[in-house]
Amino acid sequence: MRNDVIKVLIAGVPNCGKSTIFNELSGVTINTANYPGTTVSINKVEYSIDGIKVSIIDLPGTYSLRASMVDEAVAAREILRGNYDGIVVVGSALDPEQTLYLLIQVMELGKPVILVLNMMDLASRSGFRYDIEGLSKALGIPVLPTIAVRGSGLDVLRNMIIKIRDVGQGNVRVVNYDKLEKYIEDLANALGVSRGLAIETLSDNPVTRELMGNLLNNDYVRQIIENARKEVGDVSSYVAAMRWNAVRSFINKFVLKGRKPLISKYDELFLNPKYGPIISILLLFALAETIFLALEPLVDLLSMFLDSLPIDSIVASYVTNELIKSLIVDGIWSGIATLIDFIPYVFGVALLIAFIEDSGLIVRISFPIERWLRRIGIPSRGLIYLIAGSGCNVPAITATKAMPSTRDRVLTALMIPYIPCTARFVIISLIAAAVLPHLMGLVVVLPYAVALIGVIIISSFSKVRLRFIGKSVPYSYTLPPLVLPLHKAFIKKIWHYTYEFLSRAGTLIVIFVIIMWFLSISGPGGVIGPEALGSPTLLKQTWLGVIGNAMAPLLSPIGIPWQFSAALVYGYVFKEVVLSTLALLYGVEEGGLIYAIRSFISLPSAIALIVFTTFYSPCIATLITERQVVGLKLTVINTILQFLIALGLAYVSYYITLIITLG
Repeated sequence: MRNDVIKVLIAGVPNCGKSTIFNELSGVTINTANYPGTTVSINKVEYSIDGIKVSIIDLPGTYSLRASMVDEAVAAREILRGNYDGIVVVGSALDPEQTLYLLIQVMELGKPVILVLNMMDLASRSGFRYDIEGLSKALGIPVLPTIAVRGSGLDVLRNMIIKIRDVGQGNVRVVNYDKLEKYIEDLANALGVSRGLAIETLSDNPVTRELMGNLLNNDYVRQIIENARKEVGDVSSYVAAMRWNAVRSFINKFVLKGRKPLISKYDELFLNPKYGPIISILLLFALAETIFLALEPLVDLLSMFLDSLPIDSIVASYVTNELIKSLIVDGIWSGIATLIDFIPYVFGVALLIAFIEDSGLIVRISFPIERWLRRIGIPSRGLIYLIAGSGCNVPAITATKAMPSTRDRVLTALMIPYIPCTARFVIISLIAAAVLPHLMGLVVVLPYAVALIGVIIISSFSKVRLRFIGKSVPYSYTLPPLVLPLHKAFIKKIWHYTYEFLSRAGTLIVIFVIIMWFLSISGPGGVIGPEALGSPTLLKQTWLGVIGNAMAPLLSPIGIPWQFSAALVYGYVFKEVVLSTLALLYGVEEGGLIYAIRSFISLPSAIALIVFTTFYSPCIATLITERQVVGLKLTVINTILQFLIALGLAYVSYYITLIITLG
């Protein structure tokens, strides 16, 4: 076993299958961590092949080393820093222009490079023909055609990676910059850096400026840069033009481009400016509903199985102390059972997102409605995750990590808690069934209408808070072919989404359930005991009861009884426990709640309660996941703002309903 580790970066343009290749190369558990100072996720895997240790890092997708978004800046910074043994550049064989443009910038840095042309099967079907040997010889680096979803070519790539130190620099002078060449050489010698870093410095790349630091304050260095700009003018535009000339030259020599494929009859519908947005939204809703409805039997079976387990009797046979018994059953086991209950929802959201991404639907759904979404403050592709959140907020927030823009990722993650999840909708439906049984159809729509208002409000607020992330940047859309993604890489992506949630949020969820158990059996007077969990009188004396009583004055002016205020506090734990707590406080079985609600609440108060319940607060699991994506500060601000919006809209809806009913 060698003592050192071969460090390899995987870079590439978006939507080229880079992450699929990374997942297939790893073959083991992937470690995900946030890049320092950002919320950008970096995937990393370490393993050994034939006794050689390898560390592979999957960078965010980028079209260029001149970044316009935080995600691209992270990729550019890591590539330009040069702290690695080699780099694998992944590109789509369907889009050789963007692939070669990024490759040229990477090659100029003088590090060992391997070019992977992915999706060769689709390119071949579209009429593309590559002279792989000629292209490899001209570039001076290995060029490997692959079909990642089938694993084709990946064994060869895996063997190339462990020998990447033996790969030469390639043709670092792949582009002749003509009158800029003398300045590139002088600056590279003066700074002691690669040709590529000198070019990016002359182009005034912000990332390079940050990496060079005080070295740029040298008078000789500043003179070189000034002279170059005097002779060439806009160096950045000049460099880009010369690189694109080189790209076109390579394509003319080594790529026979297929005829431009005709737009299919399906795409004619999707891209139609009149019908496209409606079709896209309906398709998205249909996919989400199909997946969540199909999962309902699994959710029910899982709940029945967990309820059937004789945990009480098993623990009672070994533990006699009632407090410890309650800790194990009502605290630890309840936390574990809650986590298990989340798995079908996590799987469903992961399946929805992965299917939309890998089938080629993501562009067809996002592109027609992008302008409309941004007009009301929803980021591009954000609607996909918001609809996924209607099943469960938790996995939907986790899945936002797949969004290419940090700004859009953070904004979407802040919006998702405003969407009523299945558990919140059960509470809303029960209230409606008690007070408005003849208007259930209207009540089904009401929470989503209210949620849209909340989303627009948080979007407007977040635009101020998120200035540090950068301006809104429109996506560059490439229309991929429609495929049915039934392959190993697709299954692995779903597993990765699910595993990441369980590994990162699972432990915290269980811990917080235990904390909430303690708050439910203790109060200002000390430990009351597990009997508080079954007694309305004792429950009012616990910490959660105290908080519930404190919230009662906020809701009592609009006719909402204290029992609801106290029960809603338990919704901060999980929304599923609100109804059972409410039944306990009213002294009825859950089946009798409809009659109890009907007896104690008026129509205006019921409407206000529905509005308030729609998004007064996410549960603990959502807060934990939200914090992992957007950070603690934004999570706290968002939660407080959500409560205030819920309270304000509840009052507004109460008085509007009151005026209508009286008038």
